[in-house]
Amino acid sequence: MAGVQKVCLNALNINQKNALILGIIIAKNSPRTISSRRKNGESRAVTSFTLRDSEVDTINIDVWGSEYFVFTFYERFLVGDIVEITAPKICIKTGENENFRPQVSSPFYLSINEGASDVSIHGSDMQSSYLPLLHIPSKHSSAYYGLAEVLKLPEEANNVYVDLLVVVKSVMSAKKIKTKTGTEMSIRSIEVIDNTTPAAVTLDMFDADTIQRAEDWRPLESVLFIADARVSWRGKAVKAQICARSVITHQPHTADAEALRLYIQNQASTRGGEAAAWAAWSGEKACAASVSQVKDRLSTGAPFCAALHALLTNLDLEDINKMNENTDDLKVRFTDHTGELTARLPINVLEDAIGCSVSILITRYLYLHNICFYSFAYIIVVGSGLALPLALLKSVGDGNHSPSSGPYARLPTRAIK
Repeated sequence: MAGVQKVCLNALNINQKNALILGIIIAKNSPRTISSRRKNGESRAVTSFTLRDSEVDTINIDVWGSEYFVFTFYERFLVGDIVEITAPKICIKTGENENFRPQVSSPFYLSINEGASDVSIHGSDMQSSYLPLLHIPSKHSSAYYGLAEVLKLPEEANNVYVDLLVVVKSVMSAKKIKTKTGTEMSIRSIEVIDNTTPAAVTLDMFDADTIQRAEDWRPLESVLFIADARVSWRGKAVKAQICARSVITHQPHTADAEALRLYIQNQASTRGGEAAAWAAWSGEKACAASVSQVKDRLSTGAPFCAALHALLTNLDLEDINKMNENTDDLKVRFTDHTGELTARLPINVLEDAIGCSVSILITRYLYLHNICFYSFAYIIVVGSGLALPLALLKSVGDGNHSPSSGPYARLPTRAIK
């Protein structure tokens, strides 16, 4: 376009008409359809994304047009793309609109209208300059909440926005759900951890681009800085969500992020793993408790430690859930003289414990109680909805399906409440 002039974000002003802006996309939001007042009844749509052109300068951008134009735009441009924006409309931010956008440094936002402005992928010659910007948090990286603080948020403090620095613990498979209005949408959940508590927090994602990005996140390796995650209470558990205000920085280049990654990896390789971490965090040993006592303490909603000795009495082989690309889990039930406790157990842990693959169990239609029973010691983690077994104590089976290797096997599970 003739007469355009390249402008950096920190040099924008309201009077510029033909600006050429170059930057990297660091966040984007799902498109939505807007009811049209046009005579022809054509539907309009809008989407938005966030652009960065330096370590400190960021701006939000709205894209308006027909449904086809906007939805195609959303699918074409991805987080990490370096783009050129030609002749956008430069607008002054208003407080009301900014409540639903990522926080940015610019006092303006850009508006792109179908047919009036242009966005294109920039050539590869600038990648070395812009790609490192993808690893710089969009907000000050030292002002984040620890997960211990998140878990202590009162129920009345619903829909609180917090910054988080966390490590991915597990990545669930994406699935389809239906809203109360009957609309079908995708959701993906991950579990995240940090160095303030052994408890994990579930993080839900609904945006298609973020769901796809999670394919590249690796348990115990991927560090995330999340600006403005929305925290809310679901039942008696705290959950976090990625929303329109959120910006996810994968593998942030900060000292705190590297320290957290090393801490988590060290904990994972330490003898006793999560169980030892819980014991150190709580300052107490896991006291023996029956199933009924564990249930009573679960009802309080407060984290606690307990050693539960119970029989593994039931496997639900029809309820296998994919946690991430390497791990599946299934529903199990533990029983003692006071009652039953249901939990989810990773399949690889179950197979290691009983010395038999789940595929064989399914093929032969066997029930676990016809093979063997085990006695387990558990640490129950209530606040995060987790049940973390401390040790596999002994096998009382017929000797043909004994647990592998040494006398202790750490068995991480997720409690169902």
